Amino acid sequence: QAYEKAQTKVGIKAVWVENDLAGKGKLFAAIAAGLAPDVTWVDGPQVAEWAERDVLADITDYFAKAGLTEADFWTPSWKQNVYKGKIWAITFSADANFGFFWNKQVFKAAGLDPEQPPQTIDELTQVNNRLSKRSGGAIERMGILPWTTYGSANAMFTWGWIFGGEFFDEKANKVTADHERNIAALEWMQALIKEAGGFAEVAAFQATFGTDANSPFFVGQAAMALFGPWELANFARFAPDLPFGITFAPSGPPPAQPHSSWVGGWCVGLPKGTKQMDAAWDFVHWLCATDEGTGLYGRLMTQTPGYKKAKWYQELANEKPQIAPFIDILKEARHQRPVMPAQATFMGALQQNVDAALKGEKSAEQALKDASAETQEALDKLAQK
Repeated sequence: QAYEKAQTKVGIKAVWVENDLAGKGKLFAAIAAGLAPDVTWVDGPQVAEWAERDVLADITDYFAKAGLTEADFWTPSWKQNVYKGKIWAITFSADANFGFFWNKQVFKAAGLDPEQPPQTIDELTQVNNRLSKRSGGAIERMGILPWTTYGSANAMFTWGWIFGGEFFDEKANKVTADHERNIAALEWMQALIKEAGGFAEVAAFQATFGTDANSPFFVGQAAMALFGPWELANFARFAPDLPFGITFAPSGPPPAQPHSSWVGGWCVGLPKGTKQMDAAWDFVHWLCATDEGTGLYGRLMTQTPGYKKAKWYQELANEKPQIAPFIDILKEARHQRPVMPAQATFMGALQQNVDAALKGEKSAEQALKDASAETQEALDKLAQK
């Protein structure tokens, strides 16, 4: 509605399709049939894969005509849309992955300084041990459950980068999930599970977790966690009086660099075969790279735009001061999920193999070697086409 009020030539008709395999199948079938919609959502890590599948239109020239360059966007947000030297999508939101949250109430009850979160992985491990608590032979509270960072695949990326690991060698086109620092990160997670009593006990503890006002962080079952800025709406709704802090994730062991973080988020592309390219670009440019568009969804959705020059960022101090730590994270973020066309395979392989390692079915090294091998096989097949 706001876009239609901003100009008089283009109208919008929204079509809802679930973001799942069936939904993607409908989109791809429509494109193949010459019935492509003019605009589509595309998750940042899927951009390279969709470009390789020939379902996205090259919009490099539109960026040039609009005068948009890498300097206008957060660097990882820009990189995820560039594949084989061309631009295939424009970033909508830049997820600062992630803010380190700690429950000051639990810290104080455990005799810890509520204003001093752990700064390093060693400190985090020590604080976790201080905060973890058992009752009647069962786990009552854990300091942190790092493998629950939005699924074990995202957790592996997050903690792997914190430990100083890498997941893809772009020049060699080689998957490197089994980087030694990634292995160290997964071994650290395994050690936390073992210290808590083993996978079965931890799983039983996690099975008691509630939602909304009974979420584990809100009720003190987990004293520390990594969250995105979108969670702040839940804090305001379900735990408005909870004292908590937000900062950078603790630094990994040397030689890892401090403040290691990454950027995710949704993008918008023009499907191959779009019949109204100019009008479609006008809309996505307004939505993703103008003060009006980015300011609108920034306020409505508690989202940080990929367009880093958005004036909305200047208004944060007055409107949403709790997002300020996430802006600091965005400024220093160096990573995005690997820009390569086997990203979906990679996520699945990480999920399956990291879960196996956490259950004690594989060593950390073997799990990540298997994830690398499975993804590399898919990547090599794509390269042969």
